[in-house]
Amino acid sequence: MSTDRKSTPDFSILRAALEGLQDGFIIASQKGEIEKINAPAQRICNLLNATANTLPTELWRLCQSALKKQDVLSFQKIGLDAEIILPDLGIIRIRVQNIQLANTPYLMIVLEDRQQTIRNKALSDAALFGLTERETEVWQLRLRGADYNEISTALWISANTVKKHVKNILAKQRSHQDDLDYGLMA
Repeated sequence: MSTDRKSTPDFSILRAALEGLQDGFIIASQKGEIEKINAPAQRICNLLNATANTLPTELWRLCQSALKKQDVLSFQKIGLDAEIILPDLGIIRIRVQNIQLANTPYLMIVLEDRQQTIRNKALSDAALFGLTERETEVWQLRLRGADYNEISTALWISANTVKKHVKNILAKQRSHQDDLDYGLMA
């Protein structure tokens, strides 16, 4: 049986996929040298004052822990998780895992900008549930953990108006879920 597919992987597709993601991805050597990095990861590394092609100190410390536990972590196919707080960015979730590429050991580092994730979730919910611009602003702050008073202060509206917006958002979510449930029963 023959196929028309190439026997070698097309890394340009993988590269394009990684560049299109919101999370940062870094492939680094076990000495802390950056081999591959996408734009979101580069932005975070720049904020951490990284030098040339080496991992920032904050990331390298976590990577060293992953290297010390390499046998256990590789056996269980898990990595290390940590969070750091950056003044200009907020919380960054870091996941480090030992991987093998072409029989060479590397570190795969995933950087999640939690504020960007929340913003994207709010925008996604806005599109899905038909939220207004103001409801989207309220929802984004609510997803970040802000209470009604904090939202009212940030948006210069009353706490009662915030409550009304949240009530409308939750009603739109329930209506959407009801529509889905009804569609499944039909």
